[in-house]
Amino acid sequence: MSSDSQKTPDPHETGRASVLPGSSLRVVEAGWAARPRSGRRFLVGSDDTRFFEGDVLLVRTDRGDLLATALQASSRTTLQADGYVRVVRRIQPAEAGNLLARAEAREQEARVAFVDLVRRHDLDMHLSDVEVLQDGRVLFSFTAPGRVDFRGLVRDLATAMHARIELRQIGVRDEARCTGGLGPCGLPLCCASFLRDFTAVTIRMAKVQGLVPNPQKVSGLCGRLMCCLAYEHPCYCEMQKAFPKVGAMVTTPKGEGKVKELMILRNAVRVSLGPGMFEEFPLADLQWKGGQKAEESAAPAGDEAEDADDLKGLEG
Repeated sequence: MSSDSQKTPDPHETGRASVLPGSSLRVVEAGWAARPRSGRRFLVGSDDTRFFEGDVLLVRTDRGDLLATALQASSRTTLQADGYVRVVRRIQPAEAGNLLARAEAREQEARVAFVDLVRRHDLDMHLSDVEVLQDGRVLFSFTAPGRVDFRGLVRDLATAMHARIELRQIGVRDEARCTGGLGPCGLPLCCASFLRDFTAVTIRMAKVQGLVPNPQKVSGLCGRLMCCLAYEHPCYCEMQKAFPKVGAMVTTPKGEGKVKELMILRNAVRVSLGPGMFEEFPLADLQWKGGQKAEESAAPAGDEAEDADDLKGLEG
């Protein structure tokens, strides 16, 4: 028997990834991984290597190669080519400890140098995150109330760190992504766990879902409208088509009244039957002009002006 046939197969090797013809889908070994220090999570995928919980991986982001720790064993799945971060290689256990310790020490050194030099230059900057890339670059992400001339700071940082320095000014949503935390739901922030891109979120989404447009109720830790408002919005819009509009006159088993509130998930409508008289009716018990189907899923009249006023307080 040849030596090749006696070779024990590597449990991490799975063969090349499959590409589905005519699409951008790929069949890869995928799973969740996290940055060692910040804990920020992202979905990673490998063309030909399996990984297991606790494995240290070298992953290629849009900024450069970083170290990450696998949170779970990989599984064979189908993903969009741009829907995951690519695994360059699995770090061997003997090498992983040294690389992680070196990266953490380098990151801590960078944080101390940044804070010290910002004070010396008297700049109004707040450090949000530090990324030590495997090619030696150090990337600082910071927030500031306005534009900052940090050319002198970059020169001093390069001298102190003996490395190529990149500074990136970010907004409040990206800062929440960098620092992480728990949202009002009690779970880790979506932006710091699985969201790769921010989507547009408007106060109209909160209104369609029957939420009170109170800044304390619909804002996240970043102070902006919560990203999760956009998750169920298309479903609400589709279901809303079967309801009368807010303000429309409807016929109920107790007489005629005006629609005051749509309770879409309960398939019910709150109707005003007179001054101070409000009652909830199942949608099937109501009749209105045009039948039991709204002509369009438009928001209540005057929403455009209300949206502008609400956004001043919520997005300002």
